[in-house]
Amino acid sequence: MDDWNYCVSTLPKVSRTFALNISVLKGDLHKSILVAYLFCRTIDTVEDASKLETSIKIKLLLNFASILKNTKNRSSTLDQWTKHASVVDGSPTDIDLLQNIRRIFNIFDSLQETHQQQIISSVCTMAQGMAYFQKKFDVEKITLLEDAKELEEYCYFVAGAVGEMLCNLFINEIPNLPESNNKIMRKNAVSFGLGLQITNISKDIVVDRGRGWSYVPRTYIEANGLTPDEFHSGKSSEKDLKVLKKLLNKTVGHLNDALNFTLAIPRSYARIRLFCIWPLWMAMETVAELH
Repeated sequence: MDDWNYCVSTLPKVSRTFALNISVLKGDLHKSILVAYLFCRTIDTVEDASKLETSIKIKLLLNFASILKNTKNRSSTLDQWTKHASVVDGSPTDIDLLQNIRRIFNIFDSLQETHQQQIISSVCTMAQGMAYFQKKFDVEKITLLEDAKELEEYCYFVAGAVGEMLCNLFINEIPNLPESNNKIMRKNAVSFGLGLQITNISKDIVVDRGRGWSYVPRTYIEANGLTPDEFHSGKSSEKDLKVLKKLLNKTVGHLNDALNFTLAIPRSYARIRLFCIWPLWMAMETVAELH
């Protein structure tokens, strides 16, 4: 199997959802966003590795960003990274991606220069941001985000920067985009990522608790008369729901902005619109169910 076919066949194995909407894109845009997603999935696997020491996570994340930014000696440094990443735990398909990351880089090197730069900026921001928040991790107890500002900061690193990358790639693909549409897309690009990310945080509270993390801000919890321990014990269902409602209200605001982002894409670029609408629709459906 050649490198490109490996990328195409791996995508649905690691994410059926994103495989669906990425598949509607065509040409260079399809190839670039597929590669970008596989890079993001790679560092996400490192961040989520439940058995991996925090110091090793941080080193792998920062080294990945360095390899992506610096082409000099990439072959040898990539070999070293892959060797060190052999200790990462995760699903068999995610681990297979990590061990074949050179194949993704081979396709990345064939992309348009402008697309490469957008991917580098976004993925490096994500990796460095993940490393920054890993430094806050406490193995002895659940690690909390402090407030709404820190929640948005974390979500910017892991999703908002991706929204900016997608915005830039889309605008590059639409040469005659009206200036008014351009402004709307740029204004709401970060929210496109944040809306999807905070939706995931809302539905994965229990899963994240098991990993020792809480992405629900401490201020949200304490404002409803709970301590973090009480909230994560799940014993006060009425107050827990009030906390979740506050988180969902923030999510809805970003999802509305994400819809404005999507509608600013001209109807003639239906495939790009569809790429945005599908995950947005699924997020809205999830929020409705949680409400």
